[in-house]
Amino acid sequence: MTKVKWLWSIAIAMGIVLLYASLSAYFVKINGWYEELLLPAIALPPKGMAVGWSLAYIVNIIIIARLIFHKENSIIILPLVILGILNILWCMVFFTFHSPLAGFVILIIACSLILAIFVMTIRRDTIAMILLEPLFAWYVYLTIVTYFIAFN
Repeated sequence: MTKVKWLWSIAIAMGIVLLYASLSAYFVKINGWYEELLLPAIALPPKGMAVGWSLAYIVNIIIIARLIFHKENSIIILPLVILGILNILWCMVFFTFHSPLAGFVILIIACSLILAIFVMTIRRDTIAMILLEPLFAWYVYLTIVTYFIAFN
């Protein structure tokens, strides 16, 4: 029974993350506007960004699956879903509306939300808390790159 519950938890988490990853990818258009941007030296090439996002999505799946599996922690899923919505909004305003400043603001909110989720998981799920650290680092990296683009 426990294995089946764990597999269902993973399947539901994958569905949630794949939904917002697909919607985010819909708005990402690497076109002339993006290619003309002055990127900072720490900006990853497109393949590096793809790897970074893939790892972030995998971490999200694991965290959400753990929280679904342990029902007493399921309240934390809502902020993670909100994080996914912020991810969609960031892709929309940055890549579609060409607004790095709005993207920067959204990423600041996302980083704050990840910190709040981190605090929520401290006593509830140590593994989820540990997995939030690289996710937070990824969003901080994106925030720094977006800041550089917006203000330089």
